[in-house]
Amino acid sequence: MSSRSRRQDFELQQLSERAKRHLDDAQAHLERRREIYVALNSGARRYRFHMMEDLYAMRSGADPAPATEVVRAEFQDTYAQAQMLVPDNVLQPCQAVRVELAEAKKLMESLTEDGAHDQQKWQETHTFLIQMWDAITAMQLAMRQDLGISTPPHP
Repeated sequence: MSSRSRRQDFELQQLSERAKRHLDDAQAHLERRREIYVALNSGARRYRFHMMEDLYAMRSGADPAPATEVVRAEFQDTYAQAQMLVPDNVLQPCQAVRVELAEAKKLMESLTEDGAHDQQKWQETHTFLIQMWDAITAMQLAMRQDLGISTPPHP
C-alpha cells in the first residue's frame, strides 16, 4: 500500500469519525431537548393542576397546599434550564406559559388575601386557569414540531 493510499484511508477514517461524532452529538442534543420538553410540559400541567386544586380548596376555606409552591419552583428551575437549551421558536411559547402561570399565581394570591370570598375574583381565576390550556397546547405543539413529531399547520 502506498503512502498516498494510506493517507487517503486515514483521511477517510478521520472524516467518518467526525461525521459519527457529529451525528452522536446531534442525537444527544435532541435527547436533551426531548427530556426538557417532557419536564416543561409535565411541570406546567402539574403547576396548573395544583393551582386549580387550591382554588377549589380555597372555596371551602382551606389554604393553598404547600406542594403548589414546590411544583412552582420545580417548573421555574426547568424553565431556566430550557432557556439555555431550546430554540427560540420553542422558547417563546414556553415563555408565554411561564407568564400565564405567574399571572395565575398573582390571581391566586389576590384571592387568598381576600379570603376567597369574592365570587367574581374566584370565577375570574377559574376561567383564567381553564383558558391556560390554550397556551400549554401551543407550547406542546411547538415542542412536537421541533422534535419532528408534528408538522406545522397549513394555512
